[in-house]
Amino acid sequence: MITDNYIKKRDGIGSMFHDIALEAHAIDTIPIEMDYTLFYTGRQAVKYILETIKENHNIEKIWMPSYYCQHVTRWIKKVYTNLHFYDINPFEFHSAVDVNSFASKNDVVLINNYWGLSDGFSKTADSPIIIEDHSHGWLTKNCMKSKADYCFVSLRKTLPIPLGGICWKPNAKMETAKNHFIDDPKFYDVFDRLHLAMKAKYDYKKGTTQIEKTGYLKVMEDTEDFLDANHEIISVRPQDVRLLETYLPLNFLAHKAANLNLLYQHIQPTPLIQIIKRPDYTSFGLLLLLKEQSLWASLRNQLIENEIYPSFLWPDNKSLPELGYVLNIHVDFRYHAIDMVYIANTINDWIRFNTKA
Repeated sequence: MITDNYIKKRDGIGSMFHDIALEAHAIDTIPIEMDYTLFYTGRQAVKYILETIKENHNIEKIWMPSYYCQHVTRWIKKVYTNLHFYDINPFEFHSAVDVNSFASKNDVVLINNYWGLSDGFSKTADSPIIIEDHSHGWLTKNCMKSKADYCFVSLRKTLPIPLGGICWKPNAKMETAKNHFIDDPKFYDVFDRLHLAMKAKYDYKKGTTQIEKTGYLKVMEDTEDFLDANHEIISVRPQDVRLLETYLPLNFLAHKAANLNLLYQHIQPTPLIQIIKRPDYTSFGLLLLLKEQSLWASLRNQLIENEIYPSFLWPDNKSLPELGYVLNIHVDFRYHAIDMVYIANTINDWIRFNTKA
């Protein structure tokens, strides 16, 4: 594992996607056979599902997992007042959620497919309506073979697009409710500015421009603030539908699986870190679980100092001190074997230093 000659990427490893030239990547496709509806965000997709359910059912309670994305939780809280939470250990993948143990038939339960590794849920004829979130497991086996009543995905987590969401009914036709959509020029402008930021990041990566990283990062931050304040379901423009459908069937899982296997082979075993993985499943990224917040912060700082930018899945969860703290490192099509060796060496250096201590 020699990386003495490793040349760091200008944009580092991680963070937002840059624009890509598809012809430069050999990527297989997977048939997308479900009857789907496209959106700009996963949040809008789940709101569309809930509003569609409300047309025919009186929803008493909406249940969400206690361990979940803080942005989506905050957004849904602003829209629906009948929100409740159920406890879950996201790392017990073999334990299906028993929805009947806390929810009634008139409820709706949101199940999260944690990082593409979860077994989902158990249900009976008297079970509540199930919505399953596959945002961190798009195209995984448990996504494509879901038994939920409805599914949705925030596509920008996996695909190199500015924004994107999708929902469908497994093995059924999705209801259509055009009256839930509005046109919003301000939202379209945000989409276009984010797309331009992705193009700017691509130019920066290739060395064809001297723009500052902070330029496209600021656009990304502003977009998050805008999405948090926007609670409407926006009609997707035809040109954006074409863009999303270009990337929708692309199977990035094989490349990700190869990168993960390299990392699993080369990262030193240590009691300091648990690598979250499951045999025969491809996880969302390299997922590292640390039991102590101080160790989590230390490893995060070491990664950032070496221009590897991990994400925190997720802050603001009350169960963090008990369950631990997760760092995710993106290992998608942007990165290759030499990058994985660099990541592994950086983590191993941290392990050696903290083992000595």
